Amino acid sequence: MSDVGPGLALSDSQFENETNLYLQRRLRWFYGATFVLALAIWLVDIGEWLLEGGKFGETGRLVHGLALVVVGAGFARLGGRPLPRPALRAIDATGLWLSIGAGLTIYATEYEMGLSQLPALVLLFVIARAVLVPSSPLATLVISAPLPILVLAVQSSYGVIYIDEGVQGEFMDEILWRQMLLWFGVGIAVFASQATFGLRRQVEKLRTLGQYHLEEQIGRGSMGEVYRATHALLKRPAAVKLLSPEIAGRDTIARFDREVQQTARLTHPNTIRVFDYGFTGDGYYYYAMEYLEGTDLEALVEQHGALPPARVIHVLAEACRSLQEAHDLGLVHRDIKPSNILLCRLGGEHDIVKVVDFGLVRDIGAVESDQSFGHICGTPETMAPEIIDGADATPRADLYALGCVGYYLLTGTRVFDADTAMAVIAKHLTEDPIPPSERRTGVPADLEQIVLRCLAKDASARFADAATLRSALLACNAGPGWSEQNADDWWRDHVKTSTTP
Repeated sequence: MSDVGPGLALSDSQFENETNLYLQRRLRWFYGATFVLALAIWLVDIGEWLLEGGKFGETGRLVHGLALVVVGAGFARLGGRPLPRPALRAIDATGLWLSIGAGLTIYATEYEMGLSQLPALVLLFVIARAVLVPSSPLATLVISAPLPILVLAVQSSYGVIYIDEGVQGEFMDEILWRQMLLWFGVGIAVFASQATFGLRRQVEKLRTLGQYHLEEQIGRGSMGEVYRATHALLKRPAAVKLLSPEIAGRDTIARFDREVQQTARLTHPNTIRVFDYGFTGDGYYYYAMEYLEGTDLEALVEQHGALPPARVIHVLAEACRSLQEAHDLGLVHRDIKPSNILLCRLGGEHDIVKVVDFGLVRDIGAVESDQSFGHICGTPETMAPEIIDGADATPRADLYALGCVGYYLLTGTRVFDADTAMAVIAKHLTEDPIPPSERRTGVPADLEQIVLRCLAKDASARFADAATLRSALLACNAGPGWSEQNADDWWRDHVKTSTTP
């Protein structure tokens, strides 16, 4: 099995097939580049031949033309059905040796090329192959090392010409100099293969986690990087959160482990779903969750400004459903903020609300304090006053944070702004928020009162729970409601999506 840790791993055949396809694509690039270069030289020579007799004779021109046909055929074949590894390696060696062989033949029949052009040609192809074609350093050495010796043999066969002209010393100096250059080129090719081959192996190890194949990074959360991925067998899209060994201290791993276990307990449609969890043999922890096509609320407001009150009610009410399930299970999110609530397109419907990133979730019944990791948990812009004062988080702290989200959606501004995080925290403790209606016209009075009640300094003055808050939101007189048609129209006009953070 591939080296991806315990449990769900890609089979050797799946891993090999993917690697073979990558090798075949890169070989096609090499053949394509070789064909374009050879065709350009051939066309220039034909033009010169038509105008003034050309610098190659008939034999050289014929060899050049045959090489073009073979390289072109190889390029076309590599674009067809997948080939097995032995065939690809044979094509790999053939492509390089054919290119050099054609040059050697032309040199042997058309000495007018001169002493310097053939080594330059060999150097070009050896290094180009190392850069374009993934190969182990040993394979690159085996394929490339005989070429300087062949060049020496061909060039040495013309030594008698220089001897007759009395310039043997100059001839040998030129050969030795170019041999040194060629072997230096082989060394560069081996080094390039070491770098690209090693990098490719590392990338493959990272890109294959359990049954999931990573495709591209789509975000960065509080606990690590997030990648779009595909399940190897189900072909189902997923988002994989990856915690690298560089930040995987004991406390961080504990939080990461807690995040996945607690999130996995939640099943509400407005909460992101977790599929798998695992770790690799080289220290990478990860978990896979549903892939969400959409945008988070922070990005939404930054791009399009404050939302219509009816849409704010829809978003907050749906987020309440997610939080109510968590609170009923004894869990407090502790990091509700605009970037942790997504609006998604899912199952043909729009504006589906998803609460994500339970990295700071706390079990209400746990003995652990909110200060157990040596710092206050949460985001300053949405942190409840009691948390700042050192009290343990309760569900009403999440409602305070949700009130901050509602304020941001209605006004396009934070509840409190300051130059430093500590200044923001101080304002949560000491200042009353400016009513949303003073920042933006058209805010319904009952919706404003709900948001301000969520932002009460005294936790007991807030709503009793998320379900009560949701009922109050749905009873607001905010004008026409936010319908499915409204959502469909908006997404059609403003389709700019991000993904699971």
